Amino acid sequence: MENIDLTILEKEPKLDTRAKVIIEPLAPLSMVSDLPGSFYKSLRSPNKKMLCGLFENLLGWHIDIADRTAIQKDMIKHRKKQKIDYSKPQNGSTYIPLLYEYFDIEMVTIPPAIYYIDLWSRAFSRRSDSHKHASGSRYANADFLSTWRNITEKIDKNKKRSSTQKNTLLDNLFKRYKTHFPLYYSTPTQREFFHFKDSIQVIINIDFSALKLVTRVLEKNNLSFLGNSEGWVNINIEQK
Repeated sequence: MENIDLTILEKEPKLDTRAKVIIEPLAPLSMVSDLPGSFYKSLRSPNKKMLCGLFENLLGWHIDIADRTAIQKDMIKHRKKQKIDYSKPQNGSTYIPLLYEYFDIEMVTIPPAIYYIDLWSRAFSRRSDSHKHASGSRYANADFLSTWRNITEKIDKNKKRSSTQKNTLLDNLFKRYKTHFPLYYSTPTQREFFHFKDSIQVIINIDFSALKLVTRVLEKNNLSFLGNSEGWVNINIEQK
């Protein structure tokens, strides 16, 4: 992990300041809170965990899950010494926010919006030897692809085999040749997006030190993303 200043996490959180977070969407937003199945349903407004991601991205806290887990364990121990109950984030994604204790959402004002459902590319790792993996692999060995297509077409045209037999044969063949395909494959998934006609305004109660930390960064850069890496937004914060 690169050298990132996390000393604020040693401070006892005190929600002693009121502020307004103004989120100006620069693109349609898809704010998915739970681990989805076949459909990514978006919230109408960001939840606390998403705002944490927004703030931490601005601060440059690009920390992987293993380091975040270790930091969280240290925070729990430190809070016990401070005689404070550590407030764990709500369930949902695997993301572990670090600033979760340092603010609360009081009120959200949502502007008019239109929503639509689009197809979004979802990535999966290869957890089995199913031949279906080959259909979603974008960067397979180009020299081998024509060979694989010829194999699958011949099997598909074979009228003597049942569908089950064909699938079993294809799975066995894929297992033999899987080194020609990437570890990940992608599949189109339905995802809900909101196109907001104005800014989203969020009233928060926040620790003054955390507020100063974020506003100091905003003087140089107020561009971040919300929901996913395509949801670009401009951020401004006004102390109330």
